Formats: sequence, structure tokens, C-alpha cells
Amino acid sequence: MIEPKIRPLVEGMNATGVIKTVASCQGHLGLFRSPYVYFKATVEVAAAIDQVLREAESNDEANTRFGWTVNGMFDADHELTFRLHSPELEWRSRSFLDLAWYFGLNRERLDSDLSALVDIVKQAVLLEVREKHKPQGAAQGNQ
Repeated sequence: MIEPKIRPLVEGMNATGVIKTVASCQGHLGLFRSPYVYFKATVEVAAAIDQVLREAESNDEANTRFGWTVNGMFDADHELTFRLHSPELEWRSRSFLDLAWYFGLNRERLDSDLSALVDIVKQAVLLEVREKHKPQGAAQGNQ
């Protein structure tokens, strides 16, 4: 079952046709868990998502309040999977006061981030598709 607050992000990722989500969590106050999405994709797609996240954050265009990143890891079948998550929220989930604030009283800030991530993922997939279909001369800088 996909939890309701992370559902738009999970569905948006799967709708790209190049990402398959494996597991997700919307973040929980009582369970001391921050939000994440595990997914399978090519390294290039995962790298494009991370690139767009970093560029948007450095240009203050991310429309997110928490730092988000993509990390790769191997699953139980030794296949490469990726995790979209916020190290900041993971760190904050260790404090009961932060947990109550970000996952309870001020949950709308977190939900806004989850919504903004849908657009970031779509932008990254488009970037990767354009990069993949660039003519060879353009990709090598017309050397």
C-alpha cells in the first residue's frame, strides 16, 4: 500500500516510464521515520535526478525546504537500487522536538517538498532523455 502523502511522488516517478519504485514511506511522527522512495532506474537517470536537485538547491530554485539527495545501494538480489531521501530530515527525526515540529505540527512544509519533488524528477528525466538523444558531435563538444 502506498501512503497518501507520498503517493503523488511515487506515481509521478513510475509515470516517467524509466523509473520503477520499490518501496516508500511518507514519514511518520510515531515511528521516527523520515520520508524516502526506493527505486530502480539506470545510473544515468538517478544521476540526473541528483544533478537537478543539487543545481536547483544551489540556485535557490528547488522549491524544497529540506536537502534531498539520491544514494545508490544493492538490494537483496544484488541489483542496484536508489534511494531518494533527505539526510536533514533523517537527522531531525532523532530529536523528539524536531520530529513533533516537522512531522506533526508543521507537516505542510514536508508535504510541499514531496510535491515539489515530482516536478524535479520529471525535469531530471527530461534532461536525461535529451542528453541521451544528443547527436554525437554535440555530446563531445564538436572537437
